[in-house]
Amino acid sequence: MRAVSLGNLLFFIPVIVLSYFLWGDYKEYIDEYQPSFEKVYMLDGGKQLIGLAKHPVGEQYDVYFFNTDKETLIGDTTVHTDFIAGLGPAAYQQDGIIIPTYDDSYGLQINYFHSTGMVEELAQGTMHLKSSWSSNVYSWRGRLIVAGETPENALFIAQVKDGKLDKVNLGEQDLLPARPVRIDEVHGSFKNDKAVPLFSVALKDDRTALVSGILDGNGAVSVLLQNDDEGTFAAEDRAGAQFAKVFGFNNGKLVRENGNYPEEASFYNANENHWENPVPTPKPVYQARVFLLNDEEVLIAGSTAEDELEGTVTGYVFNEKSGEFQDANALLEQLSYENLKNDETEFYKQSGSDILYYRGGDITAGFLDMEIQQAKVLSSTQVEEWMLTEVENKVSIQSFWNYIKQGGALVINWAIWVFITLVSFIGLAFAPRLYANASKKKIRDGQHIQGRIKNMEESGLYVNERPQVRFTVQFEDEGQMKEVEIKQVISYLNPIQIGDTVMISYNRKKHKAVFITEEDLKHASQDSKQALIKDAVLTRIERYGSVNRGQALQLHFTAEGRVYTIPVVQSFGFEYRTGERANLILIQGMARILSYGTMNIEKASDQISLQGEVIHVQKMPIVIDKKQLMLLEVIISSGTDRIRKVNGLFVPENMTVNVGTVIPVAMKKEDLQKETRLLQGKQGAAKVLSVHFNGTHGERPVAAITVEKDGVTYHIKQTIEPVYGVAVGDELWIAYDEGTREAMIINYSSK
Repeated sequence: MRAVSLGNLLFFIPVIVLSYFLWGDYKEYIDEYQPSFEKVYMLDGGKQLIGLAKHPVGEQYDVYFFNTDKETLIGDTTVHTDFIAGLGPAAYQQDGIIIPTYDDSYGLQINYFHSTGMVEELAQGTMHLKSSWSSNVYSWRGRLIVAGETPENALFIAQVKDGKLDKVNLGEQDLLPARPVRIDEVHGSFKNDKAVPLFSVALKDDRTALVSGILDGNGAVSVLLQNDDEGTFAAEDRAGAQFAKVFGFNNGKLVRENGNYPEEASFYNANENHWENPVPTPKPVYQARVFLLNDEEVLIAGSTAEDELEGTVTGYVFNEKSGEFQDANALLEQLSYENLKNDETEFYKQSGSDILYYRGGDITAGFLDMEIQQAKVLSSTQVEEWMLTEVENKVSIQSFWNYIKQGGALVINWAIWVFITLVSFIGLAFAPRLYANASKKKIRDGQHIQGRIKNMEESGLYVNERPQVRFTVQFEDEGQMKEVEIKQVISYLNPIQIGDTVMISYNRKKHKAVFITEEDLKHASQDSKQALIKDAVLTRIERYGSVNRGQALQLHFTAEGRVYTIPVVQSFGFEYRTGERANLILIQGMARILSYGTMNIEKASDQISLQGEVIHVQKMPIVIDKKQLMLLEVIISSGTDRIRKVNGLFVPENMTVNVGTVIPVAMKKEDLQKETRLLQGKQGAAKVLSVHFNGTHGERPVAAITVEKDGVTYHIKQTIEPVYGVAVGDELWIAYDEGTREAMIINYSSK
């Protein structure tokens, strides 16, 4: 034992050493780990900010939600990506924001972040793209648009508007005159060169179709075929004009960036292909950029001076339908002109909303409440500093778990040695229970049969200085003599010898067996009492014919909304009645009657668990619900005392009960003591004078019987076998006590 203890203690040495180095590495992780945001966005009217950072290990983005007023982290989640990573163009919809990513396994991920903190993925694996995904995703006037070719060579256009995803397969019947083989963006159409974005679709028959980049209210695209004698630009202009009418845009008055100095935003007539007057902003906006916001509005932003180095950033939100302007200077004056000209800079505004959102190419985010002219701009550096107060960057369970999830050689080695130590000290505590459960299953699944030890020899293996012995057990099964080998660790004190009778549980399919002890039978008996169903009502009775003097029935009980069916034999003179109540038990899913007619439930302390050996089996010609009625003659052993019982039982057809099978038996201590005492007295024939029933114990009626022998009356109170029954005038063979006038039935009448 000392050697084992010292051996176990050796496991602590590598655990201690590795833990020391692990702690140092973890502290460095705490000091160094800080998410570096790739993009940040305002949300919920500027009350929240979302930051997205590429996870240091694993193909995913970490997404953090912040309260901008309190400058605190309020939640986090992750979204899928691939090893290349990258975030697609965003779109604000329904008080939330949509930010796409791409994952090789899941395809395009359309991540919809709500201001409530809820995150939806709209695509659900339905959009795998064949080529570079980022060039196939567009944000246009608040919509997210996807166009491309799937790995199965299917061309499609999809749109997310108002939080709803719609998708059109361009190869659908009747949409195009020939199979589409290629799709390309019409250059400049997403930059307001046309009122509606366009895609050019090459067809198998060498013709070209122009398709709208947005979907109508029915989720459909508009299509125009290029004429054979028509040039590409002419066809695009014709499609732009036609689609503008379909979708309600003014193709003759587009607001565009004018490249002529001093580069004021101007109206452009796409129908006539010529520039018109500059947009009449309240104050001049030079070196202007035009940002498309929604179906009605654009942002015109630029410099207050013709030379941008001499001015400040200024601008207005312009409603193209009403001609009204809204001042955006409270936000724009906080930006540099270099940042305004950055291709990554974006502005967003939903129709009918007073909130203008901003995302800068220098990883900044801001918002403007246009009603009260309140604005705020935050940089990613400021937001990352908020993280320094979070548990992620302190010694905590959360930060340690995040460190462990990163893996690495040190973490893996430490985890292996901790696991070995836990198995050595804690895992062994569960081994006996696991072994006991496995042993119970083997006993439960096999046939309980009596056998004889034919041979025994040590295997050479010792467990805790006790030898493992290889037993050869001989037994009879299904009329054949069989042998099976059982290995078991025994004590030298166990008086086991060749020729001893033993009980085994034999698995026919595997031809394997285990020994059954009295303790196993006791546990089996106790386990069978666990599922108790009280106060069940007998609602229906089905009759299946006569069995000797009894009648076979199928009883239907209802309890707590469930129906339980139980096959029984109704004894002569006894009657089951609908409306009566019973207590039931479930044994391995099979319902049995515990007591009927009398609601008394025996206390566990009043019961004693015994084992009974089947010495005779008689199959009766009654089968109910795939269960056959059998009469079993059983010898119950209690110490040196042996009691013979006859019991009818409905046995599932797939279960075999043979002579020698051992079954668990539960009896009242009082009944066992009385029957043992009476069997030690006199026996003889007696005539039945009266019979009265008082419910059942199990499926056997409880009878109060008066019999007469040699002019003396005796009283019997016991359960009777309903297949035989007891009636006035029957002659029974009884065991009796002349002093107490008690008796018990040994054999029933032969009538």
